[in-house]
Amino acid sequence: MKLAYWMYAGPAHIGTLRIASSFQNVHAIMHAPLGDDYFNVMRSMLERERNFTPVTTSVVDRHVLARGSQEKVVDNVVRKDREEHPDLIVLTPTCTSSILQEDLQNFVERAQLDAQCDVLLADVNHYRVNELQAADRTLVQIVAFYIEKARRAGTLPTAKTERPSVNLIGLSTLGFHNRHDRRELMTLLRGLGIEVNAVIPDGARVAELQNLGRAWFNWVPYHELGGLTADYLAAEFGMPSVRVTPMGLLERPGNPGNAASVAAPGPQR
Repeated sequence: MKLAYWMYAGPAHIGTLRIASSFQNVHAIMHAPLGDDYFNVMRSMLERERNFTPVTTSVVDRHVLARGSQEKVVDNVVRKDREEHPDLIVLTPTCTSSILQEDLQNFVERAQLDAQCDVLLADVNHYRVNELQAADRTLVQIVAFYIEKARRAGTLPTAKTERPSVNLIGLSTLGFHNRHDRRELMTLLRGLGIEVNAVIPDGARVAELQNLGRAWFNWVPYHELGGLTADYLAAEFGMPSVRVTPMGLLERPGNPGNAASVAAPGPQR
């Protein structure tokens, strides 16, 4: 008998909203009809947090279809920037906005002229990827955006941490048992004398993303989310990664089938 865990994989915009709402002080503007705004209810019901879900729907209705969306979307971005003062606003397309074939990147560039925060388009093909694939792609886009921003500003740290450290990548809101896994992983790492440099996106601030390269290695506990970010960090900083969940007999240390052991770069002690 085999015990299998499974979960519903929703449309792409759900994955993008999971990533955006996992960060602290990040707001998402979803360009969609009213029928697609169930994420707020789902997250409020399942996560049971005190704060409101940081997602606003820029509704596609008959007026928008007649006149176009740019004015409405830009107004919503600027209004939320003024009301919430987020660090980042993520414009989230949907299948409906893809059908309309509107230039959302142009909307972002227009909104950046008036907004004080960063504005980023989640560049995801909503007809070719599902929730988990979209979440993976949205996370690497946000990480790359802030690392490149720090590099242009000359504020990107290059030195590794003095003690062995790790980035935990892929823990997010609406993740299956992610909160419990986070607690157990951090306890395990603490027992091994390894510091946690960052946990993304769950509870992180986008300003912290420029420090990801300081860790000695990355740990991606879930195959579905975080792999693209680990690939990006490996290309940018030469960082190795562990990509197994420390659960069960197959993933025990010393198992010949476990090829995830890495020699993390860092100061020789």
